[in-house]
Amino acid sequence: MTSHCTFWSVQKTHRHGACARATSTSARLKVHARHRAHVASRALEANRDWPPSDVWDDFVAAHAGEYAGASATFDPRTGAAVPLPSNYVPDAFKEYGVDVMEWQIVTSGGMTSDGDGLRLETKKLYPEAGCEYGKNDVAFAESHDVCAGGQMGKMFIVQGCYCDGPKTLPECVEGAEVGFAFAFAEEEAPRERRRISLRVRAAPGQRRNWELCGIEITHETASECETRAASPATGDILTEDAVSVGEWRATSGVTFIALEALADVPEERETSGEDASTSSPIDVGPAQKLAEQKPNDPALARAAEAEREAEERRAKEEIEAAARDPEGMLVVPWWAVKSPSSWAMGGEYVLGGNSPLVFLPNHIWVLVESVDDQLVVECGRYDQGPPSAMIDDTERRVVARRYRKGRFASAFFVRERRLDPRERDEEKEEFDIFDDLDGI
Repeated sequence: MTSHCTFWSVQKTHRHGACARATSTSARLKVHARHRAHVASRALEANRDWPPSDVWDDFVAAHAGEYAGASATFDPRTGAAVPLPSNYVPDAFKEYGVDVMEWQIVTSGGMTSDGDGLRLETKKLYPEAGCEYGKNDVAFAESHDVCAGGQMGKMFIVQGCYCDGPKTLPECVEGAEVGFAFAFAEEEAPRERRRISLRVRAAPGQRRNWELCGIEITHETASECETRAASPATGDILTEDAVSVGEWRATSGVTFIALEALADVPEERETSGEDASTSSPIDVGPAQKLAEQKPNDPALARAAEAEREAEERRAKEEIEAAARDPEGMLVVPWWAVKSPSSWAMGGEYVLGGNSPLVFLPNHIWVLVESVDDQLVVECGRYDQGPPSAMIDDTERRVVARRYRKGRFASAFFVRERRLDPRERDEEKEEFDIFDDLDGI
């Protein structure tokens, strides 16, 4: 890990309960997108050695072999489980009006043949096959590669959690869709995992121009484990208070930041009075201005033409660069990122209506938020159940990907816990000092 990571400060802002909900959607995204650099003496460089080969091998090993469990799909608006398609449901279930809400599944995992990704091949069994252990009546099979595509695809932590998605978004036009895949590996129960697959579609012309349109959750355990996976379609669902009440802070985690995302920070442009969603037009060059004043001067005409050609080349290069995938990434440990707020955005939203926040069984939430040129896709889970009214040791995990101008900007994995009142006061004093230093 390179030492320059310690110069980063993320989300340097205070949020207090209801005040956060009054903040505009655009402002919320800008707060969570903020990466203010205080770089000492040298330019930032990519972590070219990420991931180390042993870390990559251990990550793939966490998913290797056979897993068994169940999967279910959910309504992206309400979070309610959706019954299996009727053509896969035996007549016996239909006759009694019984909906089948989940697939029994078997997944085989391993490294792709080129060594660049993790391949997960899932067989979905007919409902009657799931009732008999060891029966293999396969309805259909699916195969997905995650964490592929070179370094910029390697958003994971060694225990098995991952955060997979495209490097660039498709054009926001009617019919465009894109997929994201997240995994929570159970640290207290190795070889147990929950996978969350999301589909997000374009909504051109809407206030939120990307919206959640599909959710699938699987809960699996390795076949050699004695523990059977629980149903992803049933289980306790969070309340709003569980996500929004209290002051949550990271206790561990990592952030992945695309280098190009650091070159254009919305906050810095806002302080200079510029609109973060627009860029300044290119001024006409001096040769062209002079040529307009002296149209009969052949030397100036040649200079103006050369200047125009250079501008056209530069514009073409910018268009070509925008079409290329992002390159270069910083890998920042959680302890190098000081934040007087939670990393999670879920607590800033209320449920219902057109809210982008969805609660799912087994204490999971999903948030897909987009506005202007930014998109955030976030998943969170309370492993030990929702927190009590009293401050306790309950923790939650949050994973998210962020895009700006249709290009990957950052991703993070964090584990958070609630601060008690004494810790909150101590933190406020610490960041009040930083605020004073900013004015020096």
